[in-house]
Amino acid sequence: MNIGTITQMSQSAGKATGNLGNSPASIRLLIADDQPRVRQSLEALLTALRWSTPSRTQFPIEIVGEADDGQQVVAQVQALHPDVVVLDLPTHDSADRVVLAGSRLDGLAAIRTIKRRWPHVRVVVLTMYATDRAAVLLAGADAFLLKGCPTSELLDAVMPAAH
Repeated sequence: MNIGTITQMSQSAGKATGNLGNSPASIRLLIADDQPRVRQSLEALLTALRWSTPSRTQFPIEIVGEADDGQQVVAQVQALHPDVVVLDLPTHDSADRVVLAGSRLDGLAAIRTIKRRWPHVRVVVLTMYATDRAAVLLAGADAFLLKGCPTSELLDAVMPAAH
């Protein structure tokens, strides 16, 4: 299974709740993507995987929130205190960038803000654009994945927060 199949999983499984309560052993995860269907699909995928991956069940994933732009992701990190943010970068069109306090806050600016204010939060970028890798890592992201990657790579990128 790869990330490309998550939309079908979400449609067949329905929207997962993703909430395990406040278990101290859970990984608190925030999903940030401008497409609601992608957010729902990632939530369904990660929720399904936490129950079907025996070696990882000691660190269940708790989806604590969603965001659809750079401004929201920073606000949600401040409010919800996730361990991990799975973040998509918007397309390179400037119309997709969000204005925050008079300056532009795009995905890269959101990463820099998160890592500056909350350095313990792991940022995993999941995008369609392979050309963004260098900029994403320079901005401070902990992991860079393409949306077609195997789900095991996504789990491996998210799970280090548990250690």
